[in-house]
Amino acid sequence: MLALTGCAAALSGCGSSGPTIPTKNPSTLVLQRTDLPQGFSAFYSGPQLSADQTGPRSDPHRFGRTGGWIARYNRGGSPKTQGPLVVASRVDLFKDKGGAKRDFALYPDQLKQPGAKEIEVGKLGDKAFGVLMLRTGAVTTRSYAIAWREQNATAELELNGFELTVPEVLALARKQEAQLRDAAR
Repeated sequence: MLALTGCAAALSGCGSSGPTIPTKNPSTLVLQRTDLPQGFSAFYSGPQLSADQTGPRSDPHRFGRTGGWIARYNRGGSPKTQGPLVVASRVDLFKDKGGAKRDFALYPDQLKQPGAKEIEVGKLGDKAFGVLMLRTGAVTTRSYAIAWREQNATAELELNGFELTVPEVLALARKQEAQLRDAAR
C-alpha cells in the first residue's frame, strides 16, 4: 500500500508541472504561409537574428533561452485592402516555464511605445499583452503587436495594414497559439 501511495504522489507531482513545448523544430511554432490569407509570400523565415532581439530581450541566452524562430510575410495591397499586409510571427523557447515567464514580463514595457494603445486580447496562452499603434498621415496605418506566453515559450505576432481589425489580428494569434499548444501535447 505504501508503494502505491508513493507512486501516486510521484505521478501527481509530475503532472502538476504540465507539458512543455519541445525546443527542436521551432519553425513549426510560427505562422506558416498556409495560415495566412491568399497572396502572402515569405520574405524571411529562419532563426532569429541579433536584430530581432532588442532592448532588455537582446541576450540570445537570456533566462535559459534555447532558441527562436521568426517568419515574415507580406503581400501587395492598397489603402483599401482588408486585413494585414505585413505579418511577423516569432517564438522564443526556454528550458523551462520560469525562463518564459521572466521573458514575457519584459514584453509590456517593450511594446508600450509612445502613442501605443493597449488592446484587449482575451484568453491567449498563459498570459498575453497587446498594443495598437496608429500612424497617421495621408493614409492611416495600423500596427498591432501581441505577445503571449505558452508553457516554456513566448510568442509575438506583429501585423501592419490599412484596414486591419483586432478580431483579424486575434484570429491569426490564435492559430499560432494552437500550434504551440499542440506541440506541448
